[in-house]
Amino acid sequence: MSDESKYTQYPIKQYEYWTVYLYRSQAYLGRCKIALNREGQLDPFMDTTPEERAELEIIVAALHRALGELYHPDLLNYANFRNTWHRCHWHVIPRYETPRQLGGREFTDHNWGKNYAPYDRTFEISTDLKKKIQADIAAKLS
Repeated sequence: MSDESKYTQYPIKQYEYWTVYLYRSQAYLGRCKIALNREGQLDPFMDTTPEERAELEIIVAALHRALGELYHPDLLNYANFRNTWHRCHWHVIPRYETPRQLGGREFTDHNWGKNYAPYDRTFEISTDLKKKIQADIAAKLS
């Protein structure tokens, strides 16, 4: 799997300037990335256009509503790193005070009240369950 494809494996919805992807680890149920469609090592504040920033605000609001309706997170964390995947992107990390159940699995936020990282990188769910989460979020964003 190429470096790029491991980050773009689970697309949810493509917009004009950004694409929403399900994050490959679902240690935080519903964790997503919002990636700029334009390539390059671009700073999210200094190098994006007003149109790109305006669309990002719309996407964040829609994703906030979708995740709220589906999984009822207690809050959302947002992060922008570009350390390993250099494309301009944002992580949207739902946080949960209490465990959530989905597809026979329990999702527990072991870091509630603290920084989301480090987190349990060994937590795995089936590809089928990832695809269900991907499809559920996509349906809410439509």
